[in-house]
Amino acid sequence: MSGLFATLNVSKRGMFVQQKAIDVTSHNISNANTPGFSRQRPVIETTRPAGMPSLRTAAEPGQLGTGAQVTTIERIRDQFMDYQIRKETSTLGQYDSKYKYLSEVESILNEPGDTGISSLIGKFFDAWQQVTKQPQAARTEVLQQASSLAKELNHNYSQLIKLKENAQSSIQASIFEGNKILDQIDELNQQIRAVKLAGKEPNDLMDKRDLLLDELSYKFNYNIDKNKFYGNDITPIDIGALDPSQAYIVKSENHDDVKRFSYVKAIEQVDKTKDPAIAQDYKVTYYKCGDLSTEDNAVSVTINMTEAQRNELDKCRMIWADNNGVSIKSDGSVNPTAGSINYGDLLLFKPTSGQLQGAMAVQKDIEDYTEQLNKLAKALAFSINAVHSYNGADQTKDDMPFFVNGDVASYDGNHLMTNLGDIINGEQKITAGNISVNEELLYDVMKLHVGKTADAGESDTTRAVVIAGLRDALIKIQDMNKTVIKRSDLKAQNSISNDGMTFVSNIEGMKFDNYYKDTIDRLGVQSQNAKRTIKNQEALLGSFNEIKESVSGVSLDEEMANLVQFQHAYSANAKVISTVDELLDVVINGLKR
Repeated sequence: MSGLFATLNVSKRGMFVQQKAIDVTSHNISNANTPGFSRQRPVIETTRPAGMPSLRTAAEPGQLGTGAQVTTIERIRDQFMDYQIRKETSTLGQYDSKYKYLSEVESILNEPGDTGISSLIGKFFDAWQQVTKQPQAARTEVLQQASSLAKELNHNYSQLIKLKENAQSSIQASIFEGNKILDQIDELNQQIRAVKLAGKEPNDLMDKRDLLLDELSYKFNYNIDKNKFYGNDITPIDIGALDPSQAYIVKSENHDDVKRFSYVKAIEQVDKTKDPAIAQDYKVTYYKCGDLSTEDNAVSVTINMTEAQRNELDKCRMIWADNNGVSIKSDGSVNPTAGSINYGDLLLFKPTSGQLQGAMAVQKDIEDYTEQLNKLAKALAFSINAVHSYNGADQTKDDMPFFVNGDVASYDGNHLMTNLGDIINGEQKITAGNISVNEELLYDVMKLHVGKTADAGESDTTRAVVIAGLRDALIKIQDMNKTVIKRSDLKAQNSISNDGMTFVSNIEGMKFDNYYKDTIDRLGVQSQNAKRTIKNQEALLGSFNEIKESVSGVSLDEEMANLVQFQHAYSANAKVISTVDELLDVVINGLKR
């Protein structure tokens, strides 16, 4: 109804509306630099107008308004841009992780450099070349350079193994952090639903949840299903063989019926005497939810696996689990926590993007570069030994290998080999990690074979010339551990004969330095590709974030303009109340006079 009291009520409502708008503006300004904050805006609408004219009410020119009210405080957010940013953040996480470890591989190999393997190979063959000129004086130099080369190979091998272990440790840390993030998202999910059920807008809580979702997207990509009362149901994009109905890692309803991830800490072969070509039993120990803080979380089971399955598990290390961290089957049921289980019942989580995928995939790269070193070490050992070892009175006897398998070789107190047969047989298992110089040579340099035969005289350097020439020999280094398993395979490929004096290059082979340079070049290209992808992703995300900030970010200039607007409106409403007060004074007190 119209009248002064109605006008007074309209102005009162107006003051409350502007006060609420000022509160919202103040909140925006206070959080201008808060990470993840989305600006908020009061939605102001007119209140219900006075009733329509009827038989009992006087007709008026039109419906008379009753003022304004704040119906809600909305959060300004572009949901599609959130999706785009999280998708690209997952790709960034993948290449960030990959580049981190590839750059560490580059640091380990340290090429090009004066102390790297390439330089040491050159110095090793230079020393053999010097032997051809000064057979007596340069013997020690050859052995010292060979020892330096072997130790550098050993060191690089051990560093690469540690780097792979570091990658696995980063998976464990990501699993533990990811599970914690999921727990926080779940808690916020429940709080948001409770606030919405009470008829209010949980804007700040949703901002916190979105910030956690952004953080989670760096680890792996996922899908979000919007549920009622602003609830989010989350499933990873890559669920593998798991039943989709069982793949929820966050649920708004029945929120305890969700899945988590656990970390496989150890894979130990039960019977090491079995043939590695067949499936074997392994003791697999995983920690619930990736929490290594207590042994109470450790679960050990026996799994029969092939070598390929064992390698797959070794690189992944991440398994699906129930809410308590116990591993699950494809139908969501839990596996036993003791005894034996089938490999197929241990569900691996293998994301196709994100930090976790990068850490999983880069292990294969580290293994590949480790294998390149192994091939180089074995090629060196086979080729040098094929020429050096046959030099005694019985020239057909393989009795003085230059490089040996350090894990097999045994010596007595006088540094003499005590297990020559095992040393020769162990040669085919030489790796960059165990290659070493024959200790018998190191302690008696005169046993170094430089001549065609042992009694050929000091001036005979025929064998040293052949060994020095191996620098430019073409050897199928790339086939080591494939078609070249033992030294006799190399002899067949390179037509090594005449007690090592005849060494024919294989046109399909490579020189030592070219093979190693090719390995370094591939590493460089792979590392640069990862770095370039990171740069592109950062530029793309920078563009997306600018768009996001233009929508959701707080502009202090805009907020100050709004503040002035709301202040003037508040003052104007107050002025109306003051005016109505004067009019009421006229009506109430003025009529007496």
